Amino acid sequence: MGPVKKNFSAVVAGMAAILILVLGLRLLDAAESNTLTVDEPHYVGVGLYLWESGDYDFAKTLTFHPPLTHHLASLALLPWLDDALEITRGIGGQLLSGSDPEPQRVRWLSRLPFVGLACWGAFLIFLWAREVAGPGAGLLALSLYSLSPTLLGHGFLVHSDIAVTVFFVQALYTFWRWWNRPGALRFALCGLSLGLALLSKLSALLLLPSFGLLLLAIEYGVPPFSSAADREAGGWRTRGLWLPGMRATSRLAGLIAMATAVIWVGYGFSLELTAAQGGPFSGLLLPSILQALWFDVEANAQSRPIYFFGEIAQGGHFPHLIPVAWALKTPVPVLILLGWALLAPGSPLAKTKSDDEDRESGCQESRRGERSALAIVAVAVAIFLGIVVFWLRVPLGLRYALPVIPLIAFFIGIRIAPSQGFRLGATCLLVTWLAIAGAAIHPHYLAHFNRLAGGPAGAHRFLVDSNLDWGQSLAALADELEARGNPPVWLGYFGPEPPEGYGIQAKRLPGCTPVTGTVAISATLLRGLYSVENPFVSAPPGCYDWLLDREPVAQPGYSILLYEIPE
Repeated sequence: MGPVKKNFSAVVAGMAAILILVLGLRLLDAAESNTLTVDEPHYVGVGLYLWESGDYDFAKTLTFHPPLTHHLASLALLPWLDDALEITRGIGGQLLSGSDPEPQRVRWLSRLPFVGLACWGAFLIFLWAREVAGPGAGLLALSLYSLSPTLLGHGFLVHSDIAVTVFFVQALYTFWRWWNRPGALRFALCGLSLGLALLSKLSALLLLPSFGLLLLAIEYGVPPFSSAADREAGGWRTRGLWLPGMRATSRLAGLIAMATAVIWVGYGFSLELTAAQGGPFSGLLLPSILQALWFDVEANAQSRPIYFFGEIAQGGHFPHLIPVAWALKTPVPVLILLGWALLAPGSPLAKTKSDDEDRESGCQESRRGERSALAIVAVAVAIFLGIVVFWLRVPLGLRYALPVIPLIAFFIGIRIAPSQGFRLGATCLLVTWLAIAGAAIHPHYLAHFNRLAGGPAGAHRFLVDSNLDWGQSLAALADELEARGNPPVWLGYFGPEPPEGYGIQAKRLPGCTPVTGTVAISATLLRGLYSVENPFVSAPPGCYDWLLDREPVAQPGYSILLYEIPE
């Protein structure tokens, strides 16, 4: 490597470090500014109970997801707990109304590990894109990751979504590294990453068919995984029919075995069998992780109210919701870059020519590595989106497709890979546009909607729940009310934290009955997806039309609407 390339790589590494540092600082500030979302106290409480009791029973303790996210949510809180405090499964909610530790400290400490995870995911994307297509590609992929409002909105939350996203990417990256240079250690790292992803959320099970297909492609020498010698020899036809399939199956079994060992550790060094409750497997002895899988399948079959473009539907199938949510919440410059990457005739590597045979060989090898990385991402994204879009019956938010967002950043980075001239200038302009769009909505990233959707202020016309309003804006409401002299307020709040903890003089909004005075209501409740009394039952049709007919006087955090109703 010449001195110019060394200097360029050093500059890129320095810029990458700055981007990751800024990402961490933005996430920390968002973690401090945004109140807890609906599900976060559950993760904290179960995590503390797991550390205290070691009870990983599915029915009594875990109920929903595998335990890794629960462990991370409570890890930083352990030194701050009073020894006399009785730790139960529901302690997360109790801590929100206590004084030792303070609720604000509970929120911030529980979110710290997830900020670290999000930054680790940014580092992985940078490394992978740089190894595939050079420093410029790594920097572009990192920029798109670290400036994504969707990743910023979920990157600090105590939830399984960011955890499974990061370990999903890590599993694919380590798989590519193993393929690029096979070895026992790299294969073991892939198995470890698969296990961590499965310990985060069961949507990571979709890595198994992805790895199965990719291993078959590798063993049979299917392009782009075939070498020049394979192509000259006729590819898979010279390898036989059964032996490559058996090797692929044994390798997949090896990955599953290593992932199972990780799961065994994550479940407290035990895969104890307990009797399943309900359904066709009732009474059958199963480990907790399989019971969680069956719970997810059963929950998916049950109907939940879904809000979409002003209408609430109960039951049915909504394959259009995730794609539409992605189109509305993805910043316009990213949409442009993705279109450019899809339509580009090829990466700069494809246009590189050299008279030197060694250099030509290296270029061909780089192109093969790029194509294999694209194939790995394409297979994983196709399988993941195929299940999420066409099988999932309860798509509560874009977060269900969160693992795809970093892979899109990676794809754009290695396809465009800016070098000089128009390509570099246009890319820098679009990335700057993205940075400005994210800065404009800081720290309310969860509520981001692009300009095609009209921005975040009117987004409740299209989507609510975790796409816009997950209970994160109570502190923003308190600041707005304080600026108005802290008047008493009728409050319909979709969130877990007590309003009095923020100095809000709140009276609960009485269902659908119109009131006068100052009214604050979460967008999710305003649109009737859930009622004030029950967060799992929709409000009666037209319940809040008396508010929808008026213009709000303010919109704290974009997810709570404030009205002044005259006598």
